Amino acid sequence: MDNWFNLIPVLLILAASLAMLVFDEWQRSIVALAILYLGVFILLVQLVPLTLSAVKLITGWAAALILGLNLPKGESTTTEGLFSNRIFKALSLVLIWVLAFLVSKSISSSFQISPEIVFSALAIFGAGLLQLGMKFRPFSIILGILTVFAGFELLYASVETSVLINGLLSAMNLLIALIGSYFAGFNQIEERS
Repeated sequence: MDNWFNLIPVLLILAASLAMLVFDEWQRSIVALAILYLGVFILLVQLVPLTLSAVKLITGWAAALILGLNLPKGESTTTEGLFSNRIFKALSLVLIWVLAFLVSKSISSSFQISPEIVFSALAIFGAGLLQLGMKFRPFSIILGILTVFAGFELLYASVETSVLINGLLSAMNLLIALIGSYFAGFNQIEERS
């Protein structure tokens, strides 16, 4: 590890991605998404200017807020699962982390960025793909898409520092959150009737 300070955001990212995958309550998932964006912000500050990193953080928190505010109050998106189901999800995520760790060294030499940033981006990307593959509710699918997108943005920030492209990526985050909150709210209303 090149910079030991990067251990803090990496641990934040890993804990948040584990919480989003293992817990089914939407409140915990929203908080975990906000923590994930905080960890991504700390790593992005090392790659791009502070203002651009702050835009990514504010956009991520706004997306989490949009998702949290649009879910109907009193409704729960939880699906009671077995304890073994949670263990399986956690072990699957650990396997993705191991794979991301093994691949991060070779990719970091290609992109000329630190291996912990590449590891974090691949871990976020893998956690989002796992979320998309294992959960079926619209809210969880939107969380998975936002997570995949956060991992992509972290890796892409080392390649492209254009303000216009990063602004469009931030706008896409907000649009995904808006569309996802509509479908998650619509699905909740449909289930009640």
